[in-house]
Formats: sequence, structure tokens, C-alpha cells
Amino acid sequence: MFAPVTKWSVRVDRADLLTDVLRQGFARARGGRPGPVLIDIPRDLLTLDVPDKPYLPVGPPARPAADQPAVDAAAAALAAARSPLIIAGGGVASSGAFDELRALAERLSAPVLTSLAGRGSLPDDHPLAAGGLGAHRNPVAKRLLAEADVVLGLGTRFEEMETNWQPTALPSPDATYIQVDIDPAELGRAIPAHIPVNGDIKRVLEQLLTALPEDTHASPGRTEHLLQDITALDAAVDRMALDDRAPIHPARVIRTARSVFPRDTVLGVDVGALAQHIGGAFPFFRVYQPRSVITPSSFYGMGFTAAALPAARLVHPRRPALCFVGDGSFQMVMNIVPMAAQYGLAVTWCVLNDDALGSIRDLQEHTYGNRIQDTEFSFQPDFARLAEACGAYGERVDDPAAVPDALKRALAQNEAGHPAVLDFAVARTRLAQTKEHYFTTYPQDD
Repeated sequence: MFAPVTKWSVRVDRADLLTDVLRQGFARARGGRPGPVLIDIPRDLLTLDVPDKPYLPVGPPARPAADQPAVDAAAAALAAARSPLIIAGGGVASSGAFDELRALAERLSAPVLTSLAGRGSLPDDHPLAAGGLGAHRNPVAKRLLAEADVVLGLGTRFEEMETNWQPTALPSPDATYIQVDIDPAELGRAIPAHIPVNGDIKRVLEQLLTALPEDTHASPGRTEHLLQDITALDAAVDRMALDDRAPIHPARVIRTARSVFPRDTVLGVDVGALAQHIGGAFPFFRVYQPRSVITPSSFYGMGFTAAALPAARLVHPRRPALCFVGDGSFQMVMNIVPMAAQYGLAVTWCVLNDDALGSIRDLQEHTYGNRIQDTEFSFQPDFARLAEACGAYGERVDDPAAVPDALKRALAQNEAGHPAVLDFAVARTRLAQTKEHYFTTYPQDD
């Protein structure tokens, strides 16, 4: 049953094999393209005695290099490019190729876009960091993708959240697309790759940096122009955040949270047009470190990130963790709050509460003749009092002016070892990236 959604699915019927099977499971999960493994252990095996033997750790996964002709072809295309663009996906994080990504981007003066899973691979305050794709893109990222003559995709797959299967969210048909992936089955799977390169991202980037001609150098003018564009984009986001009307503009919550919470905060973005499309998009909440974002795999795993957030404090006990989550998603996993309180996993959930299952409500409004059915909440739980009943800090925020102090109180509670739930009454705001991505739902501007 689990074979289609795992890298390996096995049942262990002998207790003396458990150690060896677990070791093999870790090897398979971490090797190549990382993925889930299911080991089915019958309950009766857990009561049996087995010979004691030491466990040998699997060790780091292998880092296969790419075939040199493919690397040479990619290097030649990048060296000849007038407007190269790099797209960093989750494969960069899996490979730990952060230094190599930065070195190549700077060598080429190539702006870097990321998928949600790739956020933080290049710090968001780096002058070549330019945003995301699809539902998480911005006007600058949109233009860069359209203008690029050579696109280097690193461990990214142009999935539904990056494209929604529309041509304007893909590289130009005239661009040369170089795809690097450790999984050969991914090469050309979503869009044809003119130069497919199979290998570990970190190793391939090392090969590319060596293979690039010596006269391949950065173009300072391109970087300066990009910096001007990002400065203008930041100013537009700041204007949204300064909106002092009620209900609160979601950007006010997200932008203020970035200024209140430390630079090394782990960010969680749950499903939704507010939490995911704004909270997960550059430059609303900048991410400065790799492996610092928890995201759902698509637009459908409601509540996953909110429930997964406390794990961030297990992995990084000294780093704050913050999640943007819609009211619908949060209601699906509210039982995570007492668990976090019990184990002292001091995280903050920012509930962006618009009293609706917003994306489905929008579909009903724009596609089905405004027949709103069970997607607007006439009754909501009191999330703040619920948090208090579960041993966490809780606060309801209706006044835009109260946003900064509420976030500071939540952070102070986290520092004292207590999780926090902030219930923000927000407006049903839809930004351009949401409307463009779901073009069959929303009316489009001419």
C-alpha cells in the first residue's frame, strides 16, 4: 500500500533482522534524492530477545559527480549567456551546496530564484537574491524568468506551486534550460531540459566552477540594476505593511514579525493564499540561513506545517520558530498546542484569521457564481483562550497598532519556555502572485 509514496517499504518478520533493516532504511532514505521509507514492525517482535550487536551508522550519502561532457556543455552555455538565471530548489538544501551556489551566482552575476523548499539557500539579503516562482513570485522574479536566455535549475522540478501549468511561469521557449538533479528520473520530467546533468548538486557546482572559462567574470552593472529593483519592491511591501486599517493587512503582521523575531528564526508557512503566498514569498519575511523553512509539499496539505513547527525546537533548541497559518488550517491541528506546552517546545503560531477557508471561498465566488457554501465561518473558536487552556500563551489582535507589541510578548513567552498563539484578525487580501497563479479562478487585469 505504501510502495507508491515511499522509496522503500518493507515488513520485518524476524526480530534479529531489525537492526540491519533499520540501517538499510536510513541508507535508502538519505541516499540519492532523499525520501521517506516505511518499515513495518509487527508488535510481537518488540517483545523478543535478540543478540546484542553494535549499530554501525550509515554515514554521509554518496556524492556522485556528473559526466564531464554534460558539465562542459553547461559551463559553455552559462559562459556565453547574456542574462543567466539560477533557480535553487530543495536539492540545493539536500546537498548542502550553499557556498557553491553563492560562488557560481557571483561569478556569473546571475540572479537566484528559489522554490519554497530552496528558500535560504542564498541569504535573502544577498544582492543576487530575487525571489521565488509561481504563487510566490514577485514582479522582479517574473521579469527575470521571462528575460533569461540561460536558466540553470538546481534540484527544482517546476511543480504545480511553481507553474500551475501555465507557460508564463516557465523559462522562455527560446532559453536554454540546464537541469541538474541527483535523480535521473527527474531530468526533463516537467519541462524539456536542453542540457540534462545527473549528479549531486554540490559536486556538479564544484565541477561547473572549475569548467567555466577563466575569462567568465561578473557584470557589476547587472547586480546594481537588480538591487535597485529589489529596493523598489521592498518599498512597495513596506507601504502594504503601513496600512493601518482594520481588519489588519496580512503584510503588516508578516513584515512586523520579521523585524521582531531574530535573524536565525525558523519560518513555517502553512497552506493558504495569506500564509503561503504572502508569508512564504520574498521579500515579505526574509530568510537568511539555509534549512530554515518548513513548508507543505503543495497547496493541499493543510495544517502540516503548523503541526511540524515544534520539531524545529528539537533540531535547533536555541533558535526561535514562527509559523504563519490560516484559521482553517490551524483548526485541523490544534491538538499540537498542548503537546508543545507539555514538552516545552516554545514556538509561535501566527493565525492569519479571515474567518474563512479563503482559497475555496474565492473559487466559489469567482467560478461558481458567488455561491458561498460552508467556507465562511459564522462561529470561530477563541484561539487565544484555547491556547491558554492548553498551557500556552494566547492573544487576540484586532488593532493594527497592537501588532508589534503582541509579537514581542509572544517572543518573550518563547524565551521563557512557553509556546504562543497569536490570533490576528486579518483582511482577505489577495496579491498579484495569487491572482496570476490561479488565473482560472480570479478575474485578470487587462
